Amino acid sequence: MMKLILLLLLCYTLKISFAMTFHLQFKVVKLRSNSTPVAMETLRGRDSMNCATLCALRPTCFGFSWLQGLCRLFDWLAFSSTDGWQVSESCDVYTRIVDSQTRLRFGSCSQSSTTTPGVCGLAIDGNRNQAENNPFEWWEGQLAAPSFVSYVTIYNRQDCCRRRLNKFSLQVDGVKCNR
Repeated sequence: MMKLILLLLLCYTLKISFAMTFHLQFKVVKLRSNSTPVAMETLRGRDSMNCATLCALRPTCFGFSWLQGLCRLFDWLAFSSTDGWQVSESCDVYTRIVDSQTRLRFGSCSQSSTTTPGVCGLAIDGNRNQAENNPFEWWEGQLAAPSFVSYVTIYNRQDCCRRRLNKFSLQVDGVKCNR
């Protein structure tokens, strides 16, 4: 049976009083594991729910383990790396449940050139637009919040101009993912 933790957080700031509500789910990926991902941060924690809250408040935290009052938070790289695990006393290892259907919002964008009135925001509005027909054109977008990116779907134009999107590379955080 899979153990899940559903987390509902209310965050407040001192300057501006506002409530931000979000849901994060964690699942146990290893029950009573004798190894855990290398921790990026270790904090005191009362229980696994407290560890889930601490992990959820850190954008780079992908999961955690809880043992002897300590939350050991780890990132995606430590979890996915074969040499990123260490021997541990028996504990449960939790990871975020990533909703692969969530569309991430862009906070801003820029591009090398435009075809009137092709501003860069049109590339993320669901329509298909293009830049001028120059060599080495580029488009860049910054996500509105730190996010875990598991895959990217690019939709090309299906009307007159399919040939315009070819021979391109895709980078996420400066790492080339496709060419």
